[in-house]
Amino acid sequence: MSLFVLIMLALGWAGWGILKNLYPAETFTWYPFIPGLFFIMGISLIIILIKNYKKEAKKLANLYMILKLVKFVIAMAFILGFYFIVKTNMRVFGLMFAGFYGIYVVLETCIFYSVEKKIKKEQ
Repeated sequence: MSLFVLIMLALGWAGWGILKNLYPAETFTWYPFIPGLFFIMGISLIIILIKNYKKEAKKLANLYMILKLVKFVIAMAFILGFYFIVKTNMRVFGLMFAGFYGIYVVLETCIFYSVEKKIKKEQ
């Protein structure tokens, strides 16, 4: 979990640095909510998978897919909320959100893989 925290903090600061230095006219004040959302979803995923991997190891893939669906619904609600509340810089917001979403999917896959590896070692 600590590796996930470090990666998300580094990516959050790197994204802000890129946005502020390379595209200062496109900077928007709501940027910290993007990495914050993915940070909270990632920590939630880790906690749920760790708590449930011993109880129902055979159903872990189903749980993982349900969590992916929930994450997608939350992400869509966040995008729609941003669109209806802020209505500015949607292009930059969309690019930053898509970048974080892609990186998060890779990290999420690594987390699930490590939990699966842990299950196989214990069997």
